[in-house]
Amino acid sequence: MTSPLNRTGSKIAWQNWAVYVGPLAVYMLLAAMIIAVWERIEVQLIANQSPEVALTIAVVRLVSILALVMWGFPKVKQDFPIHVSPVAVAVGILGAGIWIALCRLNLESKLLATIGFAPDLFGSRQAINPWDLFDSSSERNLFLVNRFSLLIVAVPLAEELFLRGFLLRYFTDPDWPEVTLDRIGRSAIGTTAVYGAMTHPAEWISAAIWFSLVTILMLRTRRFWDCVVAHAVTNGILGVYIIWAQDWRLW
Repeated sequence: MTSPLNRTGSKIAWQNWAVYVGPLAVYMLLAAMIIAVWERIEVQLIANQSPEVALTIAVVRLVSILALVMWGFPKVKQDFPIHVSPVAVAVGILGAGIWIALCRLNLESKLLATIGFAPDLFGSRQAINPWDLFDSSSERNLFLVNRFSLLIVAVPLAEELFLRGFLLRYFTDPDWPEVTLDRIGRSAIGTTAVYGAMTHPAEWISAAIWFSLVTILMLRTRRFWDCVVAHAVTNGILGVYIIWAQDWRLW
């Protein structure tokens, strides 16, 4: 399979794919790979009921993503100088409030039931309760540290690198490494809404609104790191809410 060509006919450097697509690909693939290997070792494995699997996935995901992001950071910093607007924090807080409120209303399930479909038609998250899963407090604390690090650091970086660093730039021009954020138009709002709904099927309404909100922030400030900060703030608040309310379905 060959890489897309830019206008000069040269291949887009593999480093661009590794930097912008790699972290999210690692996040999505690692869990499936770990479970597949573990199932060969432990035939009766029920993945979301295994503390060893849950902890291993969290640790391996975190270490792998951060290692890849650190490797590619000079490139990202070159493409997107580090500047953060104060409004990014406000958008993150607002986004968390919207996500929590809509999920508590169960709009997705109610809408599906209203039109005659099963409320869980699009599936649900694993809903891991660390206090039920881990007998050892040290293992539980290690899991929580890694899970929160994923929520606040690794996932915002991985997802924003893919979405703002690759996908929206690619839709603007297949020679995407040359595209700056000020060239991305308002159609990005719809693109990110669809992306959010597809990647968060259990909370597709909340996700579509949230991703649209952060894209509006991007269109206003033209700053990549605003999106990362807003994403991190929202995820951090969601993590605290999940622990406080024991609303494990949002894990």
